[in-house]
Amino acid sequence: MKSGERMLISSPKSIANYIKKIPYGNQSNVKKMRLSLAEESNADTTCPLTTGIFLRIAIESSLELANGEKPKLPFWRLINQKSPMVKKLPISQSYIAALRDSEGLKD
Repeated sequence: MKSGERMLISSPKSIANYIKKIPYGNQSNVKKMRLSLAEESNADTTCPLTTGIFLRIAIESSLELANGEKPKLPFWRLINQKSPMVKKLPISQSYIAALRDSEGLKD
């Protein structure tokens, strides 16, 4: 960041809302999400550190609410099985791969 630029500190809710808007069979990535969230808030960028933390919170909350069923938050449209985030989540790489395959998503 340069001096005078504005950085958005997002929230788990705004990240979940972004993910919910990704249409079935489509995908995005964290970089695109950060840019989109910043633009929506008239900021120059979104904090990468808090974005990662809040993304994890949103995903874990969705997994808890799902109680073993398919989560309602389609986070597999944003991250794939190779994402470093997967190691921090209570799910396996093969689980995300299966969810992505069910929508025809490629790495």
